[in-house]
Amino acid sequence: MLKTIIAKEFLNNILNLRFMIGLVFCLIITVACTIILSHDYRQELADYSHRVNLQDEFLSNYATRGLMFRMIPHQKPPERFRPLIIGISGNEDSKSFDDNPLPILFPPLDFLFIVTIIMSLLAILFSYDAITGERQSGTLRLVIANSIPRTKILFGKLVGGAASLLIPFIFSLLAGVLYINLNPNIQWDGSAWMELALLTAASITFITLFYLLGLMVSAFSRYSATSILSCLFLWVLLILVIPNVCPYISTQFYRIPSIKETERQDDENDSAYDEMERQRTREVLNRFRSNYGELFSKLESLGFGKILNDEIGDREKVEELAAADPQFRTMADAFRRALDQLRDEIRAMSREEKKKLWGDLDTKAAAQTSLAKNLACISPFANFVYVVRDLTGTGLRSVEYFDKAKAEYRRLFWLYVSKKEDDARRNNPTFSNDSFLDLGDYPRFEFKEESLRGKLGDVLPYWGILVLFNVVFFVAAFAGFMRYDVR
Repeated sequence: MLKTIIAKEFLNNILNLRFMIGLVFCLIITVACTIILSHDYRQELADYSHRVNLQDEFLSNYATRGLMFRMIPHQKPPERFRPLIIGISGNEDSKSFDDNPLPILFPPLDFLFIVTIIMSLLAILFSYDAITGERQSGTLRLVIANSIPRTKILFGKLVGGAASLLIPFIFSLLAGVLYINLNPNIQWDGSAWMELALLTAASITFITLFYLLGLMVSAFSRYSATSILSCLFLWVLLILVIPNVCPYISTQFYRIPSIKETERQDDENDSAYDEMERQRTREVLNRFRSNYGELFSKLESLGFGKILNDEIGDREKVEELAAADPQFRTMADAFRRALDQLRDEIRAMSREEKKKLWGDLDTKAAAQTSLAKNLACISPFANFVYVVRDLTGTGLRSVEYFDKAKAEYRRLFWLYVSKKEDDARRNNPTFSNDSFLDLGDYPRFEFKEESLRGKLGDVLPYWGILVLFNVVFFVAAFAGFMRYDVR
């Protein structure tokens, strides 16, 4: 009997006009998105190769320490899931050489949009009248009159309806993946295909969630018109309202100063420390005038007494006098050490103040972001986005992972450069920071995607919440249907 109910629900759906419309619409949108995003991926891959070649050429011809600070050779290749999902780039200079401004005005569609918007709405359209429609037509009364358990009826509607709903999604996804597989510029390894399989499973979890939402609402409604309006209201609440309201709620709990306000405070602190440095420099000058008298006057006559105005004294003349007069050298060295110690102390205080100021901002911003992210978990939309982004390496987790890899590469790169400079100084006593370095064998930066095991640790909790939503909606639908009046 259960198989009969499943088959009936399945056939009723696939023979319905909305099934054909949904199938054609999903197929066209998915294939079109895949073709467009694959083209963008090829362009970004070419841009990435071009930037890497430019960096190699730059380091081959202009490798001095001053210029290397401007171009350290680390680039992130485009995400391998870029043909399906538009990710968040971690490159500072990731703009394409022929960027199209229209996507800013009209954001392009991707797999995430298809599942969260199109498939969730299609799930509601398949299920909103699963019970109310049969009650209005009188079919449900006849089925129950034949002593068929309501549990079997509900379970059959769930399995048959969800199976028919997933056909457009699976068929469209296979068409898109087939295009990607046939594209010679896109090479996925085994881990990428495993991530795609998990992505498909997570998408099915999300789609069935909204099918159960429609089934639940239908089990508590008397008429199909009431059911569809209630479903659309809940869809807007879960998809649009909650994820967008949560950031504003979190700002009420964690108020942080604006970037402009922090920059203004930072500038004020710099000015205060500059004034402190000038004041304490005056004290040093007065102390040396008092202790050394005419001997210090000689040093001042060479311009070093006007250091408050950032004037540079005649260092060569100072060296001549120091060579002729050991007492003058002792005084000049003591003066230099006193100024260096003063400046080091004040700059250490300034750095500590900056670290505290910006660290406090980062801490508050991280707490605010964490609260907003956790509040957004009330919505299945947010949980699904977290799963997809983290699983495919197209979200903030991937950016953070890239930043760590970039920081580690910077450390290794500068160790390599320092060793090259030490070797150059040993071979050439006249070597300076402006001298050219031969970096032909410098270590290349190769970004590797985070392992799937590492991603799953963050993905599974959000995926578990999606499963929990499914369970809650099914239990609610079951409770409603058990007491449903079929008259």
